[in-house]
Amino acid sequence: MAENASPRLGARKIYLKDASFESPGSPRVFLNTNLKPDIDLNINVSFQQIDEEARYFEVTLEVTTTATQDGANLFLAEIHQSGIFEINAEDDEHRNLIIQVACPNMLLPFAREELAGLVSKGGFPQLLINPINFEAIYRQKMAAAETGEGEESPTLQ
Repeated sequence: MAENASPRLGARKIYLKDASFESPGSPRVFLNTNLKPDIDLNINVSFQQIDEEARYFEVTLEVTTTATQDGANLFLAEIHQSGIFEINAEDDEHRNLIIQVACPNMLLPFAREELAGLVSKGGFPQLLINPINFEAIYRQKMAAAETGEGEESPTLQ
């Protein structure tokens, strides 16, 4: 019984599920020697249960980055970094907290590295993604769901 006293998380597999890079303005964009793009970052966390006992979940961290300058689209990069996680939690609240906070925190360094690689291979300056507070995002989403301002779903925006 003491074994189930606190929620537990185990990463079984972490993998790149999808990656995409587009540079619609190339090669002309590279003639501009003063590239200082505006970067838009969109993060989404999705998950699905993959066994009948509700112990194994696939969690996917989707990171989409769009770079624009002077109204021109420089690049669009998207990563879907996934993992299979074993989660032992007594209730749905703890399970959801683990899925939407702990799992994305484990996936973010992998997604960050893949995204930086895509952007640099595309010929653009290094892209660094700042740390993301998934717990704050989760708490905001739960507060919005309680007040009826948002709908409860398995994704975070």
